Amino acid sequence: MKRLYLTVEGQTEQAFVREVLGPHLSAFHVFVWPPRCTGPHGRQGGRIPQGGLLRTFAPALKDMRHWLQEQRSPDARFSMMVDLYALPRDVPGHAAAMAFADPCAQAEILEAALANEIKDQRFIPYIQVHEFEALLLAGPEKFTERFERREKQIAMLLAECNQFASLELINDGHQTHPKARIKKYFADYGERVDGPLLAQAIGLPQIRQKCPHFDRWLTRLENLDRGGI
Repeated sequence: MKRLYLTVEGQTEQAFVREVLGPHLSAFHVFVWPPRCTGPHGRQGGRIPQGGLLRTFAPALKDMRHWLQEQRSPDARFSMMVDLYALPRDVPGHAAAMAFADPCAQAEILEAALANEIKDQRFIPYIQVHEFEALLLAGPEKFTERFERREKQIAMLLAECNQFASLELINDGHQTHPKARIKKYFADYGERVDGPLLAQAIGLPQIRQKCPHFDRWLTRLENLDRGGI
């Protein structure tokens, strides 16, 4: 069995890991330790401002290095789930990644740069394209689970999603990033409560089908106890 120490941006992702990823990975003999919030807000009760990791990525790197030193067990593995949207410019690999138009290519370059920066094979970086809410756009029809009598709004959101070959290609403009699109039609969307519950309703199989970058990360986590790093 492997123990996975996962750091995330905020309470929405913490709940998603506890309620969705953790139970799923347990079937693969991967035990997910209660996820920690990374960066400066990890010291502020998990509260994070709009825009994610504030203005610098340095505290997140410092935290990860500390946690790697803290847990030296050969069964321990570590991952960091942070958003591509509003990612600080001082994250390793930022300039090289932003030279590419494809957000998934950007994420892969950033992940490789983070792995090179940390230099510990137990560390599995993950950049969420573009943010957690992209996973929810895998199933707008399931929004009925939380928002009753909103068929018109669901249809409009679904029409927006259908314009993209992949949900991970939805752009990250201030008014068009995934969360903004959801809030446009569901102003009462509460990310900390509604987000994890909607992810449960949609289900990992559908999310993985619509979000291949997320699927590759989850596949890697599933294989940690099968000889995966």
